[in-house]
Amino acid sequence: MWTVFGPTNVHLHAMSVEMEAGESAEGLSIADRIDVTSSPSLERQTTFYLELARLHEQRRDDAAVLLHLMSAEASGPEDLRYNLLARDLVRGLLKRARPSMAPQVRALARRIGLVAA
Repeated sequence: MWTVFGPTNVHLHAMSVEMEAGESAEGLSIADRIDVTSSPSLERQTTFYLELARLHEQRRDDAAVLLHLMSAEASGPEDLRYNLLARDLVRGLLKRARPSMAPQVRALARRIGLVAA
């Protein structure tokens, strides 16, 4: 039960399936039942936050996208820097960020190497 292949991982995969299917409401519902901190894998934690950001991006909730990208960065900065989904999500935020959150989005883009420092 405490391995990477336990119930938490099963729920993480279920959330991923809903994300890939574009079923953001169901994916977010599953995410609400996951305590990702119980996963011994930092990579799975980072992936959880990235996919949660994608689910919010599907709903055009940019503030939530940024919040979860920052959580992904905290759990796995190297993974975030080279992850294609993360880079796509940050590019999208750069294009449509409201002035109130644009500085945080630009700073994140700089940290992952999308824009020059």
